[in-house]
Amino acid sequence: MHSDPLATLGWTADRAAQLAALDRPGLVGARVASAHRGRLDLLGRDGPLAGRVAGRLRHAAASPADLPAVGDWVAVDPASGLVHAVLPRRGGIARAAPGGQSQSQVLAANVDVALVVGSLNRDLNIRRLERLLALTADARADAVVVLSKADLVADPWTHVTDMRLALGSTVPVIALSVHAGTGLDALAAWLRPGVTAVLLGSSGTGKTTLLNALSGGPPRRTAEIRTHDDRGRHATTVRELVPLPSGAVVIDTPGLRLPRVWEEAAGLDTAFADITDLARRCRFADCRHNGEPGCAVAAAVADGTLPAERVAGLAKLERERERIEARRDARARAEASRGSRAAQLSYRAALRAKRR
Repeated sequence: MHSDPLATLGWTADRAAQLAALDRPGLVGARVASAHRGRLDLLGRDGPLAGRVAGRLRHAAASPADLPAVGDWVAVDPASGLVHAVLPRRGGIARAAPGGQSQSQVLAANVDVALVVGSLNRDLNIRRLERLLALTADARADAVVVLSKADLVADPWTHVTDMRLALGSTVPVIALSVHAGTGLDALAAWLRPGVTAVLLGSSGTGKTTLLNALSGGPPRRTAEIRTHDDRGRHATTVRELVPLPSGAVVIDTPGLRLPRVWEEAAGLDTAFADITDLARRCRFADCRHNGEPGCAVAAAVADGTLPAERVAGLAKLERERERIEARRDARARAEASRGSRAAQLSYRAALRAKRR
């Protein structure tokens, strides 16, 4: 166990070097435990600290994603609580911002492993898990699929095997039951000292119940699933970083039903590595796997080694990513046009002033 309180939160020599590079002796390192409107809850070497973003940092941010998010390491003035800088992120779980915006929203920063949770009830959705795994891969974090509520089924290990195959054997799968106390030891192997994990999944999958079991602290409020369709209700309403007795930290997140993908194709290539590997054997390098001759993906679907639903799931996410990229490019062009127009107006004003 680390003796340095910051080390138990994931502080490393690299982080210390990043802080020193700012050349601001009065600032100290702290980690964002939760973020609210205009307010940050920080964890530092001397314990909790109330913080807020300095005006200069807020104005310099090109987008909301550049501001402190849960899991970020920041440079803060301990006397005033003003956060003056966000230390470079090593990996962040991000989705496209809600409301059709062409910006990203950071769900959790500096994540080592994502625990993608689905419960073994009627609301288990493989396509949703694929989407969450793509977000995780974009952050270059390890991923583990956690099938919760294993006590609801007679043979959870069959479900583990089936899920692993359905996901292309690309990710570890664990079944557990907090109620029965099974599977927690297998999960503990991923929660080593200094590791930052994040809980991702829809409402009602048991994320908060699992966090209560892992943290051993005061229980957080949970909510019963709806009886008519087994869908969950929101129990967690804010993202929160929670230190565990094991020396790891876990970021709890509100339920995510269909988070839109963000970033680049790398996340999809990793989450669908089985299809990516097959695609390399296609006759044409630009094969769309939609009736082209010599398509290895179509051949795998035809012989039953690759579920057609998985191919369709990847195609849907690729179309979604392309739409977001187009919207982002349009936004960049509009901003460039506004900048060019402003420069022209400034130039003309300078000429008029010179003629006077």
